[in-house]
Amino acid sequence: MTSSPLLQARDLTVGYDRRDVVHGLDLDIEPGALTVIVGPNACGKSTLLRTLARLLAPTAGAALLDGRVIHEMPTKQVAAALGILPQSPSAPEGITVADLVGRGRYPYQGRFRRWTPQDEEAVAHALLATGVSELAERPVDALSGGQRQRVWIAMALCQRTGILLLDEPTTYLDVRHQLDVLDLLVDLNQAQGTTIVAVLHDLNLACRYADRLVAMRDGRIAAEGAPSEIVTERLVTDVFGMPCHVVPDPASGTPLIVPVGRHRVRTPAGPAAAEIAPAGPLAAGPPAVEIE
Repeated sequence: MTSSPLLQARDLTVGYDRRDVVHGLDLDIEPGALTVIVGPNACGKSTLLRTLARLLAPTAGAALLDGRVIHEMPTKQVAAALGILPQSPSAPEGITVADLVGRGRYPYQGRFRRWTPQDEEAVAHALLATGVSELAERPVDALSGGQRQRVWIAMALCQRTGILLLDEPTTYLDVRHQLDVLDLLVDLNQAQGTTIVAVLHDLNLACRYADRLVAMRDGRIAAEGAPSEIVTERLVTDVFGMPCHVVPDPASGTPLIVPVGRHRVRTPAGPAAAEIAPAGPLAAGPPAVEIE
């Protein structure tokens, strides 16, 4: 079982073009857990993930890996402890699937990049785990969006790190493959103890798969904890501006968010109607449950 290092944010502030997106944020990523970060557009969730992965430098505070400032650590040392799947990765033109996945072995190779049987085994396992073995010799740029996403996940798995950070890993995937990817992450988490942090925009999948949920709003943490403990109608309304019902998911028992819009909604008569029917600015219609 993988021994996961501790990943933390301390008084973290991150911004672009002199505008702060994340504000003085403190967060401890629980080792060995699957943590999902959710929130509306532009709330800072991807910015937070990218800073934890050392892809962005904070303007104040720090991201810490086992108590060390991650932006002061050698690149190869960070890469051996932490894998990252960014939101919109790009591959060199013409590179094959197997070659791209093999790049996940970079942290373990010496000065002359000598390939080992352990590298071969890691690539084969990652291809098999993500269901892309039959694509190994195909160019990445010839694949569909969903196939490419699974290949990028395979590369991240190939690093075999104690921590895996994924920014919207189910993007471009149909419902079946979304479940396949999230089931794969749970398998990895349970079998190897890998700490996994993912940004998801589907609230119901986040509630079903997360051990711990971090809900962000305006660059700060609005709530964090087990989905069953923190996800309420009030939280969803406060964070997403979306009236809803929260009921048990019949498949998992986790919170299931049922959005309430202006049309095709059964509204009860009497006082209860005021609790369901949107009013004021929300009358223009709430956003969908799936939020990027």
